[in-house]
Amino acid sequence: MKHLAPKCCSARKMVTDEEIEQEFEEFSVTIDDLSILDKLKEICICRRLSASELVEEWIAHLTSENRIIQEPTLTTLGEFQRKCLSKDRKRQKQLNISHEDTKYSMFDKTNIDEFINEEYEDLIECYQTPGNKGSIKRPHTTPETAINKRHTSVTRSPGQSAFSPASFSPASATPSVKYGSRTNSGEVVSSFNQTGTDLKQIIHQHVPVPYLSVQHPDQKTALLNVYKYMFQKQTDKAAVLSDLIDDMAEKLHESLGVEEFSSLCVPSQEEVSVIGRICCDSNGKLNAQSVLLEGSQDLSSGVRVKLDLSEIRQFALFPGQVVAVEGLNSTGQKLVVKKICTGIQLPFCSLVDAGDSKFEEKTSEPFLMMVAAGPFTTSDSLCYEPLADLMKTVQNDKPDLLILLGPFVDARHDQVINGDLEEPYEDLFERQVQQIVKATEGLTTSVVFVPSHRDVHHHFVYPQPPFESRISKAEGGVSERIHFVSDPCTLVVNNVTIGLTSMDVLLHLGSEETVCPPGSPDRLGRLVKHILHQHSYYPLHPPAEDVNVDYEQFEKYALLPYNPDILILPSDLRYFAKETLGCLCINPGRLTKGLVGGTYAKVWVKPSPIQEDKLSSPILSSSVAQVIRI
Repeated sequence: MKHLAPKCCSARKMVTDEEIEQEFEEFSVTIDDLSILDKLKEICICRRLSASELVEEWIAHLTSENRIIQEPTLTTLGEFQRKCLSKDRKRQKQLNISHEDTKYSMFDKTNIDEFINEEYEDLIECYQTPGNKGSIKRPHTTPETAINKRHTSVTRSPGQSAFSPASFSPASATPSVKYGSRTNSGEVVSSFNQTGTDLKQIIHQHVPVPYLSVQHPDQKTALLNVYKYMFQKQTDKAAVLSDLIDDMAEKLHESLGVEEFSSLCVPSQEEVSVIGRICCDSNGKLNAQSVLLEGSQDLSSGVRVKLDLSEIRQFALFPGQVVAVEGLNSTGQKLVVKKICTGIQLPFCSLVDAGDSKFEEKTSEPFLMMVAAGPFTTSDSLCYEPLADLMKTVQNDKPDLLILLGPFVDARHDQVINGDLEEPYEDLFERQVQQIVKATEGLTTSVVFVPSHRDVHHHFVYPQPPFESRISKAEGGVSERIHFVSDPCTLVVNNVTIGLTSMDVLLHLGSEETVCPPGSPDRLGRLVKHILHQHSYYPLHPPAEDVNVDYEQFEKYALLPYNPDILILPSDLRYFAKETLGCLCINPGRLTKGLVGGTYAKVWVKPSPIQEDKLSSPILSSSVAQVIRI
C-alpha cells in the first residue's frame, strides 16, 4: 500500500493557473483575469487545497448562498475566504474543548432525595396529556377544522394551455423567481458540424416524418419488465466480472496479434501479454503508485499483481477498466509495464440483420431529434416551468423524436428531501406524463421516456426497468408514439443506432480516473472513449456509492452491442456535442441547475448515402447538433 505524505504545503504541489482554469471549465466558468487567478492560488496555499478541492468548496459556497454558478470576483472571493476562515476557527475551537469544561453534578446520601423528586416529576409529566394538568400548554396547536392546502391557492382557469406550468405542478406550487428572470434563453452554447449550416432554416423547411420506427436491436435482449433484485450472490457477481475480462480477451486476440494471454500467477523472465481489470490497492482514489491488475478466474485464478507504470509516458486508467498489458513479470508479484491497450472500438451495426431480429427495410430519411435530461423543475419550485417551456419549443419546432431522460421526480429536490409534497410521488409523475402526451398529441412526435436512479418513485437499481405508467396502456394510437424504455438502452430509429443512459457515468469516471501526464487536453472526450472502448454503459467498478448495480442483469442489459451512431450521456459536467471514435456524442446538460435554467439539445440526423470510412458513423458528416439554453 502506498504511504501517503502528510497534508502540508511542502508535501502538496503548487497549484498552477492551468489546473484552476481547467477545473472551473468543468462547470462552464471561464476565468480570464490574472488577479482572480492569483487570488485563487493564494487561497489554495493558505488553506492547503488542490485545484479540484478549491472548485468543490467554491461551488458548495455558492450553493449554500443560493447563488448562480458564475465567474468569481475579488469581492466574492473575499467573502468566500472569510467564511472558510470562520469555519476553520469554529472547527478548531470545537477540537480544543477540554473535558474540564464539562461539569457533572455529584450526589450522595444527603441530597439524592432532591434529585429523585425532581427527575420523577419531570418523568411523570412526559406521560401526561395537556388536559391532566392545567399549567401545561402545548407550544403548537392545530386548528379545529383542518385546512386542505390544495384548495387554498388560485384555481386553474379553463383556458390554460395544455403545457402551462400549472398543468404539470400541484395547485399549491409557486413559480421560481430566478428561473423566470433569466435573460439568455435560446442561446446556443455548443454545436457540432455547424459550419455553413443553419439549423433554424433546416427546422423551418423540415417536413415531419410520420411516426418514426423506434425499436430495440433485439427484443430478446431488451429490458422490458421489472425484475427481482437485492438477491445477488457474491459468487455470481464474481463470475460476471470474470466473464467480462474473458470476453474482452477474445476481442483483443486478433487486433493485438496475441495468440494467447499469459497467466498473472506465473513468473516469467521474458516479456508477456496479460489481461485483467484495473484495481486500487486501498480504499483511496486510484493513482500511479496504487494500480493493481486483477486477472480472470479461468486464466489467472483471480490473483492481483501490482503494476509498475514508470516506463510508460502516457496512460488514463480507472477502477474496473479491462486492459491488456505487455510487460515483464519476473517475480509474479509486480508487472513492469511496457505497453498498455485500454480496449478496442466495436464495429457499427449494419442495421439490416443484428442478432436474431430482422429490421424492416428503411430509407433512413433525415429526422429532427430533441434531447433533454432532468431535473425538469428548479430546486425551489414544483411548477415545472422549464418542462413547460420545453413543450412550447416542441410545439414550435415539431421534432420527429423527443427523448426525455430522468429524473422526473428528483430525489434531491428540496421538497422531496424535506417531505413537503402533498401528493404521492407516482401521481406527480403521472401528471407530467399526461401533460407531455397532451402537448404532443397534435404532432407526429415520438416520445421516449428514460428513467433515472434519482427518480424517487421508481426502482433504485441499475440496469433500471422502464417506467410503469397508465398512459402506456392507453388506446387510440398513443402507444405507437410513446415509448417507455430502460436505463441504459440502445434504440434503432430509422436505421440509426442511438445509445443512451441517464446515469452520470462521465462524472463518476472523472472522479476516479488517474491520468498521466496530468492536465491532458479534451478530458470529456477521453471519458467518452472509456465507455466506447470498454463496450459498457457503466464500466466503473466498484460503482459510485449511490449506484446499486445488479451484475447478473448488468451483463444482459448494460453492455454495448456495437458502436452506436449517436451516444447520449447527460451529466453535471460541461455540456458538449462532439465526435469521438466516429460516434456523435452528446451531453445535453440538465434542463435545470438548482435555481436557474439549464440546457437541452437539438440534433438534425441525416444519414450519408455513401460511407467511405468504416470507422465513422454514416450520420457523422451530414448531421448537425446544438446545445441550447432553455
